[in-house]
Amino acid sequence: MTRSTIDGRPVAVAYYRDSTGRRRKMQRFGKTPANAETVLLAALRAKLAEGEADGLLSPTSTVEELASAWLAERKLKGAPAGTITTYRNSITGQIVPAIGSLRLREATTPRLDRFIRDRMDRVSTARTARTVLVQMFSLAVRHGAVPKNYAADVISVSAKKRVVKVMSENDIRAMRALFREYDRTHVSELYELAQMLTATGARIGETLALRWEDDVDLAQGVVYVSGTLIDDGKLIRQGHPKSDLGNRGLQLPPTVLAMLTQRRVNAEYPMVFPSATGTYRWPANTRRQWRQALVDTPYEGKTPKDYRKAVATHLARKVGTKAAAEQLGHSEEITKEFYVERQAEVADFAGVIETLFQSSE
Repeated sequence: MTRSTIDGRPVAVAYYRDSTGRRRKMQRFGKTPANAETVLLAALRAKLAEGEADGLLSPTSTVEELASAWLAERKLKGAPAGTITTYRNSITGQIVPAIGSLRLREATTPRLDRFIRDRMDRVSTARTARTVLVQMFSLAVRHGAVPKNYAADVISVSAKKRVVKVMSENDIRAMRALFREYDRTHVSELYELAQMLTATGARIGETLALRWEDDVDLAQGVVYVSGTLIDDGKLIRQGHPKSDLGNRGLQLPPTVLAMLTQRRVNAEYPMVFPSATGTYRWPANTRRQWRQALVDTPYEGKTPKDYRKAVATHLARKVGTKAAAEQLGHSEEITKEFYVERQAEVADFAGVIETLFQSSE
């Protein structure tokens, strides 16, 4: 910045680079040389602020502003609606209330690390928040708002090792009987929904997203899982399941094929399991009725996911883990780790070891 005069008037002159990288000249007049410099500094700040308003984050941007920009980019890239909802819930429920007002230059690794540590008692919450922060600050680096990804070095959050426990075949049958009884006094259709979950091992959102014309072939006895229901502020049908492997066709057992055939005869709406008003049924409402039907029974607390695990374990024991994975629409590794109950294995080499006790005499 230099001071000069033009026609006897004090002026301050400076050069700056705009958002395109071009070198620009700016000058401002003032009553005195010092005043001209003050006016010029104010104009430069305003010009740089315009660049930030064009969408570029800066060190003075807040974590909340970064989160908003990151979510917008995720939507632009076509992230699934369910994923967006999970990330938005983490941002609005955890990140913004705790650290949303921090400037990016203030969001140091120790501060972000403390934020995650305070949530380590809720592993799922902490893992999601850490994932979101790492991706958010990757965007901040790309905008030049921070020199490095300060979230990348925060404490890692490991999933707790789960021991998969599943319901027995008798439990599945007993629960269906409870659902049939509940249906007598409620508009719920839990019994037939439970039949469908037993037959397919599908997620509740996938099952409620089924459509007669596009997803059910009664002549072949096949149902096609091609989408799921997502709560994105309103209920929408996402045109693909949770993962690529989730797109699958499933042969139906005769009992459930007969049930669906009868439903098709009586169907008034495009959905296989519509709401009473002919719209898609909210999964949350179905889960609520499910819980109510099991209150004060030995199965209180069991969820549709428990049905999914039971189907996986039944198939794994009868025909192998690969078959269970294909039915669930998961990789074989995920199915084995999270859905199939491991049978206790007994090492039996007693006969061989017994020879050590046998006398040669």
